[in-house]
Amino acid sequence: MTHTDLVNRLLIAVSELGLAWSNQTGAIKVDGRMIRYGLVGSSDILACIGGRFFGIEAKVGKDPQRRRQKDFMAAVRAAGGTYILARSTDGTGDDAVAHTLEAIRG
Repeated sequence: MTHTDLVNRLLIAVSELGLAWSNQTGAIKVDGRMIRYGLVGSSDILACIGGRFFGIEAKVGKDPQRRRQKDFMAAVRAAGGTYILARSTDGTGDDAVAHTLEAIRG
């Protein structure tokens, strides 16, 4: 399972509960200039469900959570939101989806 596969599986599952969207970051070269987009470290998925904000970070295998991702996690939690680290270690993403839905539903 790739990171993109996991993000897509999570988006499908979470979208059934409320508003959710992919939150990409990166850079692209346009007319010889690099244009950066997104907030580095922000979650792969952002969601608003039942009036609550969720940041969902998708991880596959042993991929570590990076420093800026940890900073974003702290900011979400400090603002009263919920941050979910959705790690898939089973190769299918089922474990990450189940963990995420459990965290959202409480």
